[in-house]
Amino acid sequence: MTAIVAAAGTGKTHLSAQLTAPTERPTAGVFIQGGHLRAGGTLDDLARRIPGLKVDCFEDLLLALNSAGGRAGTRIPVIIDGLNEAERPSEWRALLDELAPALEHYPNVLVIVTLREALAERALPDTAIKLDLKWNRTEVNDLIAAYFDHYLIDARGAWLPTWMFRYPLFLRMYCQAANPLRKQPVGVEALPTSMVGVFELYRDAVTKRLAEDPARKPVPADQIKRRLAELARELWARGVRRLPSDDARGILDAGETNWDESLFRRLEEEGVLLRDEVNGGDDTETGILFDRFAGYLIADALLVRMTYAEVEERLAEATMWKSLLDKDGHPLGADVAISLVGLVPRRFAAHHLWRLAPKQHRSWALAQELDSEPEFLDDHTVNQLATLIVARNWRTPGPRGHRRRHPFDRLWEVRRSPAHSLNANFLDRVLRLLPLPERDRKWTEWVRHRAVDLLVDDLKQMIRCWTGSLDRVEGDHLNALAMAWLLTSTNRDVRDLATKALQRYGRPEPKRLFDLATRMLDVDDPYVVERVVSAAFGAASAHQMPDPGGPFEHALAGWLVELRDRFLAGGSSPTSHELLRSYIRATYELAGTLHPGAVPTGVDPFALTFAAVPTAPVMADDDPNAKECDSTFGMDFENYVIGSVIEGRRNYDFDHAEFRRARGEVMARVWELGWRAATLGDIDRAIAEAARRFGSTRTKVERYGKKYGWIAYYELIGRLSEAGHNRDRWVGGGRHVTPDIDPTCPDEPPVAPIQLPDWAPASPTDDEVWLRTGAVNVPAELWSPDRIYGVTDEWLLVEGFLQHRHDGRKVFGFFRTLLLEPTDVNSALELASRIEYPGNHFFPQLPMIRDVFAGEMPWSPRFKARLDADDNESYSRPALRRDWREEGIGIGQVAVELATGESGSPTELERSYDVPSFEFAARFGLRQLPGTLDLVGMDGTRASAIFRVEEPWRGQLLFLRRDLVVEYAGNRRIMQVAWGEREVTVEWDSVPPWVRAVHETYEHIWRDIRMLNEP
Repeated sequence: MTAIVAAAGTGKTHLSAQLTAPTERPTAGVFIQGGHLRAGGTLDDLARRIPGLKVDCFEDLLLALNSAGGRAGTRIPVIIDGLNEAERPSEWRALLDELAPALEHYPNVLVIVTLREALAERALPDTAIKLDLKWNRTEVNDLIAAYFDHYLIDARGAWLPTWMFRYPLFLRMYCQAANPLRKQPVGVEALPTSMVGVFELYRDAVTKRLAEDPARKPVPADQIKRRLAELARELWARGVRRLPSDDARGILDAGETNWDESLFRRLEEEGVLLRDEVNGGDDTETGILFDRFAGYLIADALLVRMTYAEVEERLAEATMWKSLLDKDGHPLGADVAISLVGLVPRRFAAHHLWRLAPKQHRSWALAQELDSEPEFLDDHTVNQLATLIVARNWRTPGPRGHRRRHPFDRLWEVRRSPAHSLNANFLDRVLRLLPLPERDRKWTEWVRHRAVDLLVDDLKQMIRCWTGSLDRVEGDHLNALAMAWLLTSTNRDVRDLATKALQRYGRPEPKRLFDLATRMLDVDDPYVVERVVSAAFGAASAHQMPDPGGPFEHALAGWLVELRDRFLAGGSSPTSHELLRSYIRATYELAGTLHPGAVPTGVDPFALTFAAVPTAPVMADDDPNAKECDSTFGMDFENYVIGSVIEGRRNYDFDHAEFRRARGEVMARVWELGWRAATLGDIDRAIAEAARRFGSTRTKVERYGKKYGWIAYYELIGRLSEAGHNRDRWVGGGRHVTPDIDPTCPDEPPVAPIQLPDWAPASPTDDEVWLRTGAVNVPAELWSPDRIYGVTDEWLLVEGFLQHRHDGRKVFGFFRTLLLEPTDVNSALELASRIEYPGNHFFPQLPMIRDVFAGEMPWSPRFKARLDADDNESYSRPALRRDWREEGIGIGQVAVELATGESGSPTELERSYDVPSFEFAARFGLRQLPGTLDLVGMDGTRASAIFRVEEPWRGQLLFLRRDLVVEYAGNRRIMQVAWGEREVTVEWDSVPPWVRAVHETYEHIWRDIRMLNEP
């Protein structure tokens, strides 16, 4: 037995009809309406009411279908649709418990039931396979786009009830409510902002359209509304979701006997009413098509007959609440209650349903206020909502639009609405009321569950939006505040994308982000503080041009004062968190180098003194909490992360005294941050299990114990560095830790606008001939383009790599630019031309710059390559030599390799790129073009251009203006070198002898060497 579980209006009945309809399948299925089950009824009663079939018992139906399915070689579906529509839905459990074991005798029959999620736990057998009927976000977006296009709705800038658009019926009603005539496009001013608002406009549009129908006898719109209200009251009074059609028609038609003039008929044609057969005969029942709309009509009809004087008494009656929310209450009770929440403050100012609800239902009623329109949310309700969200232990979020909605779903929807009381400012207020571990259990867990189906897409959309626009409005500021809270996440993609989104938000005018970061500095989660400071640096790094006394320098000065007063000597928020400190240093170094007027008096921007931190507590091995805290560690974290920073410790030496102390400091801090097995242990186990099951196929999500461990680790590194411990030799850029993100987030370079040569052609057809003698040309327009980005000065291809594949052939080539002393030119030319194999770095590789932010190019000394120094970052001075033991011919270079694309973050560049060296940029006072890896002069003229290439090519190219290269070279001569190999695809275990012969003689090598003419 399979159960399809979904909310009202998601298409359960439509799906059921499709699955049982006669199509190209050998047999049709059987469609049974669950609403036909009367109190005390049986499955046999349902079988007897199936139109077109004459069976007396359900078992006979299964037997006949099983035989038919066997003959046709298929399983025939029997669908019981809408269990929740039965007179007593709770009675289904006993019937299905009896049916489930019998189904194994009918292998050619598939029994499917559909029902609302609220009934699933009470009605379904434990053995039933439960399937959530859900529309994925792409499908919903396609639906919305199609409907909005048809109804001429321009929703830009509007808040939309997107979670309700997962119900196609509601989407249709929304569009008909917003623009029923479809004569002119409508915008934000015409769009409803709540479900009640939608229903109210929809009812008005339908009644107006019917009243003005020129082909029918006129019925005033108010009279149509009154008759619908009477129908709704009758549904409520009888405790049913449907009435006999004759009764419904009698109410709606009010004595009209002409079917052509029937209001009943017209409402059915409009899709407001649904009529179904009963008992397989001529009798029918009629109800409101969409249950939520039926609930609205009933709620409105009830309130119409209440006065201000009696509304509180009437709505507080126990019988009312029993009908609304008890399990044996009205079948539309929950729908009525939801509409009452929205209607009561509309009809009776300053009244709210939650205040009148009995204690057992008060929290539920209050939670429904999350969906209320902002103008009807008073301060008391907003305050109580904040208390409810903080105090209540909310369920783990399920798939979006299904099961019970989480309050954070709603707060995220309205986060950027300036007029809404529950926007990002309210979210910020709620999250600050929660201590770190409780916030992680509630909010950060919601973020984890919503990452894939919501948040990643939202973040990418805002990155695109903020990258493409310089303007910011109030909604953007609220959006940025909400996204700052995503930095609590243990989902790597969410955290990195949120950092990039904030950088893009602040890049045009960093003061906005400085102000937001200042607001977030007192948050008790170092994950948030560290990343908002990094994003602020990323935004500031886009402003490298002088701005003495200007708005940026003024804003930067204020931000530096805030950082000083918080984190530098004497500051109010001392921290040893080394990642945070590295972003603070980068910000001060930027200011000291490029905007010295912004540096606070008395602060050396290149030698910061941080506020002293208290001595770190150490958790001893025999501490009563040690065993519990120890469960947050893994061996890799202990050995390779903590252990790697302890000088003199060997791998896997867990008894080293300094290691034991460092480990104890980390454990003590994890405990101090609030990790407890009772709060986060079950979640951490689930995350670890998911990582084992899905491995590398999923985005990296860390346990909360690991999150707190990383915080403690980075604080440990800061203390060790202050104590004079040696810096990790494998960390680049002169830093003490490897940054886990480049917060400057440059854009990927564009595709080269240059026609690339066809290096791997189809001819000659003989692979051996091609491998030995195939021509590989570097055209002049690639070596030296005349124009790039409209700059007409001649350019030079100074560094790069290209690879071309075609039909089993591959050619790759490196491009190098060497600066030679005039006396070395002839010997260098001879050596470069005659050496058989110029690989293995005969032409020296560029120095690789690691752990330096792209936005520190080209101004930061951290970007400077270190030559002949005694550390891991150093490179030997480049030279051409046959053997590494030779001194060789010394050369100069104009570029370095910027190491990116190594961490797997969605915010980093896809690969490493060659960029102008620190010395080259400093020689001409170049600055970075915001958002790119390209450099410009102080006059804004482009000095460098970096490109990537597309399939069937791979690689990257660096061009510099020729005049700058010539001036930088001075008296040295400029040699441009291209070399590479031709290759053919062969089976590795059966390489043809002629391929081996070609490789032994290096006939597959190609090279192109030229000396640049004197200027």
